[in-house]
Amino acid sequence: MDDFGKSILNIDNGNFEQIFTWGLEVERHRIGVDGYLSAAPYPAMLGQQSANPYIKNDYFNTQSEVITPIAHSIGEVTHNLAALDHTLRAALAPNEYLWPFSVPPRLTADQRELTLADVDDEKLAYYQELSRRYGLAEGLPSGIHVNLAPTTAWITAVARGLRQDTRQVRNELLLKQAVGFMHYRWLLTYLTGASPIAEANYLAELPAAPVRSLRNSRLYGYGFASHFKGDYTSVAAYATGIQDAIATDDLIAEAAFHEAVRLRNPAGLSALANQGAKHIELRMLDLDPTAATGIRSETLLLLQLMAVYFMVTPKLDATDLNYAAAKNDRVALEHPHQISCQQQNAFDLLSELQKLVVAANLPPVFASVVTRAAEKIGQPQLTLSGQLLPRIQQGSLVNYGLQQARNFQLHAQLNPSPVYRGFPKNPHPAIAVIQRELFDQYRELPRLNLQSQSVVS
Repeated sequence: MDDFGKSILNIDNGNFEQIFTWGLEVERHRIGVDGYLSAAPYPAMLGQQSANPYIKNDYFNTQSEVITPIAHSIGEVTHNLAALDHTLRAALAPNEYLWPFSVPPRLTADQRELTLADVDDEKLAYYQELSRRYGLAEGLPSGIHVNLAPTTAWITAVARGLRQDTRQVRNELLLKQAVGFMHYRWLLTYLTGASPIAEANYLAELPAAPVRSLRNSRLYGYGFASHFKGDYTSVAAYATGIQDAIATDDLIAEAAFHEAVRLRNPAGLSALANQGAKHIELRMLDLDPTAATGIRSETLLLLQLMAVYFMVTPKLDATDLNYAAAKNDRVALEHPHQISCQQQNAFDLLSELQKLVVAANLPPVFASVVTRAAEKIGQPQLTLSGQLLPRIQQGSLVNYGLQQARNFQLHAQLNPSPVYRGFPKNPHPAIAVIQRELFDQYRELPRLNLQSQSVVS
């Protein structure tokens, strides 16, 4: 443990679960009952997709993206996500669903259904240039982005204890988190990877057998401009590296930097360079096909515990992350029921996390999260990819995917909670309006007695 760690553990955390702010971005494709991308237009109930800050399209017309406002706890952000998810589902056309996987549904042979989102001219030009450079299909994978940051009050308390500048402390702690998640990305790939196969007409070449996560492998999945690697030695070096790449046309824009972890400032790249980082963005999580919203609270609790661990321990090496990337790639391409090559390293990290739970006197839920993760390390069939393996039929998950999609939509239709219908009149409602008219009104989904493959909350 370094000086940051000692200072952090000396702080009276109060409610530990509220020392971070959270924001979630969840991408999913709209599909029809046939298991192909939907032919229906963008839902009219969602207003202007270019103006709606909470539910919009990403790269494709069928690729819906739910974006939560900043929340101050995992409970708050998951509640808000569920409410927005409920509104999105209410806006779908009849017999239209949300595909629950990160890899796209089956496509036609000529991929004629792929249509870029209806955005303004500047963004459309950006999408078209991405397509020209990397191919249209590169934008098809979907996933979860987690925006995570220690609160200003908490950072200030740490800085006061260290007698250091608040911005300097925030930059250092966010760098420690970013580099830590880059090094241990493989653990999240192991636990939450859920793209073992690809559906028809998406990838020309595939592994000989199912894997843990195609989307998280370098060869089969991860993002535009994956050739460009960020410099995580400092916030300034990170920002300068991206700025230089844009200047030389190695990157089209900051948004084209699709690394698994990004340092962010809401005001943009220049503000990141001049004012420092405000949060990190974790981009490596596959959609969880067993959860209606695509992610479970347990995953977020593990992320929070890992983030704290990276802050209280010495910063890992940021000068060469190629080894970490290779380690993640190997785990991503392991068979879902195979004991991982990183099993011992996983147990070692989980042991350290459990020690942190005790040393910081954290709530019992964190010890439970570590225990469940350890069970999955020893029993790979309990991981998401491990659970999906027996669902594969004739090289496809389309039957299971459609069943989950229908079940989730049925839950939404039977949920008596209100939805927000004001987007057509006010495409960009203030957060206070959404809070009052949606989040405060939303209630839990009822539990339904469906078949054995039904969804449980």
